[in-house]
Amino acid sequence: MNNDKFSKPVLGPPKTAKELLDIYFLDMRSALLETAAAMDRIQRAESGNEIMEDPRMQQLNDSLEILKSRKEGRAEAFLRLLSDPIGE
Repeated sequence: MNNDKFSKPVLGPPKTAKELLDIYFLDMRSALLETAAAMDRIQRAESGNEIMEDPRMQQLNDSLEILKSRKEGRAEAFLRLLSDPIGE
């Protein structure tokens, strides 16, 4: 009887910070570039300068401060910033 399907998966050693950066760098760079380009398109559109005062644009601008932070927990801070408050 073959018990392979019931055996535990073998996990490799955890990745180093450099390995993780090598894996994620291009995706991260692409997401930031896409966001910058979208913000440029919005601002160049008709009434673009006025829309920059929209609370959603302010949230996106505030998220840049989170991104620049060296504190852990950036993802949670993003979610808190960009989520609708419940029961507050």
